[in-house]
Amino acid sequence: MRGTRHALPSALLVQLAVATSGCAAPLPGGLDDDEAGPTETTQDTGETSDAGEPFDPLVCGDWDPPAATPAGTPPSEQACAGELCPVFTEVGEAAGLGTLQYRQTHPANYECIFPRPSGASLSPFLDCEPQWFTGGASVGDLDGDGWPEIYMTRLAAPDHLFLNQGDGTFVDVAEQVGLGGCSWTNGVNFGDVDNDGDLDLLLTTVGDYSYQLWMNQLVETGALGFVEEGEARGFALSSPTMHSGESVTLGDYDRDGWLDLHVNEWLRLEQAPQPGDPGFASHRARLLRNTGGGYFLDRTEALGVDLWGADVDGTFAFSSTFADLDDDGWQDLAITVDFHRSRLFWNPGAEDPGGPFIDGSVAAKINRESNAMGSSFADVDLDGAFDWFVTSIAESRPCDIDEQPPCWAGSGNRLYRYFGAREFQLYTDLAGVRDAAWAWGASFFDADNDGDPDLAVANGWPGRDISGGLYHADTPMRLWLNQGVGVMSEEGEARGVDDRGQGRGLVSFDYDRDGDLDLLVINHAGQPRLLRNDGGNALPWLQVEVEGQVSNRDGRGAKIRVQVTVEGPTQIREVGVGSHFLGEGELVQHFGLGPDFDPALDRIYRVEVEWPASGAVQVFEQIEAGQRLQVLEAL
Repeated sequence: MRGTRHALPSALLVQLAVATSGCAAPLPGGLDDDEAGPTETTQDTGETSDAGEPFDPLVCGDWDPPAATPAGTPPSEQACAGELCPVFTEVGEAAGLGTLQYRQTHPANYECIFPRPSGASLSPFLDCEPQWFTGGASVGDLDGDGWPEIYMTRLAAPDHLFLNQGDGTFVDVAEQVGLGGCSWTNGVNFGDVDNDGDLDLLLTTVGDYSYQLWMNQLVETGALGFVEEGEARGFALSSPTMHSGESVTLGDYDRDGWLDLHVNEWLRLEQAPQPGDPGFASHRARLLRNTGGGYFLDRTEALGVDLWGADVDGTFAFSSTFADLDDDGWQDLAITVDFHRSRLFWNPGAEDPGGPFIDGSVAAKINRESNAMGSSFADVDLDGAFDWFVTSIAESRPCDIDEQPPCWAGSGNRLYRYFGAREFQLYTDLAGVRDAAWAWGASFFDADNDGDPDLAVANGWPGRDISGGLYHADTPMRLWLNQGVGVMSEEGEARGVDDRGQGRGLVSFDYDRDGDLDLLVINHAGQPRLLRNDGGNALPWLQVEVEGQVSNRDGRGAKIRVQVTVEGPTQIREVGVGSHFLGEGELVQHFGLGPDFDPALDRIYRVEVEWPASGAVQVFEQIEAGQRLQVLEAL
């Protein structure tokens, strides 16, 4: 499926004619050494291979994106026992998720969507970095049947909406429900922005000129279908300059019962409009307030969260989260920003409801990583407060004299433990979670139902070193199992969480409704991997699903506390803060109950739901395990 070609500015067209006038035009000055070389390297063998037929990256569908392959029969569950449980089985293609997100690309082949700064000019088709970031997915029950659907973004291709069939398989219905058009999408999230009872769809783009907001028509018509209304509702952020959109997150920062939005962008200064230029106000990271009914007003500057000027080279925001980190009842805003520029904005809360946020990044002692990308929150040590995990790049180097190994160039991930009083402590090395290679999406989830959060991370990078070989292109995913009180053990390879693709987006969810959490990783320029959890449900569990009435319908920002026994620790979750890099997992919250709970004899001591808008608390006691507890906010 091919579309029309994006228009290029006339100055770039002149440069393009010069750059492509020979059979093997030299790369322009300014191209990094790690991007030199025209061949691709296969991950399995390491041998070079043909990069494929030439294609125009500005023509939608020109790379011949494949349709999803029909589902087959997923393999039977692997048997496991004791400490070997759980294990994970890759079932993506058998489940009907066989597809390609994009094609492998390289600037030497003039396959880049963006022009690259070169001296005082821009050289077209030579900056592939923004497209190498791409590959997102989000999960949600779109048709109200209790089974989670998957939306996958693709570049210069029709996206996929995989409808869950309830038997372990999916069917792509994007075209049937109005989502079959060709586009350049990247970040994705679901949210009921108009509070009408169905999940709407939000998409950022890389290489397009506006974002997309698709309104779900299920409640209005009785059938699943979508209508694009981004421009009319204030989400499109249309610009004459191409966007390089990243993650989009939702929350209710002003507690008015309507979902607000924050969108992120990674764009070099030379590629972006400047103050006074058309489109300037549509770029960078933007905070959009829901004024009611799913209509949005840009409040970025008014609320003090603009990233303009934070980095003289551009704006490099990857992901963000609305989360109540200081437990004052108001959601704060945490943003992971590349090149040591992450920000934590505290909500003024009751002191100034709806007023400007307070930049507390320095005092909070965050922003220690060199290249912040993915983000996930959980109470790692079960102390009742949310800790923040940020993915970054880990590259070892030779140690200096008197320096103890390991020694780092790219200094790796960071785990920030909340200490109280709006301050975090570094907990990275105590937990043992620094090295995940070139890390992207991350998700805290209880893989083994033992009652504490484990951690999965996707990774990879198709850049080239000075010798022309790939680096970070054959690194396995990471799976860290929590050994108690936040100390982690990396066990990915032993348990089947070891995919070596170009992992970007990563979400956890119970797709087969068997009581344990599965993983979905989206590989840039590759196939997605659905890693089914086999044996995680050997221990008992509880799932909690909330629906707001005074608060937003999704219940985002609601805090759920589960105390399994009267003397045991309390597990806490906040709806909507699990993982945010180009997507999001289910809003249903999953709690493992641990090895000492006997579902035939025991009952869960206490479940508490604290609502974000009203502040009301609902309490449930003596709850049976192995069920989905549905909680409707009391009026």
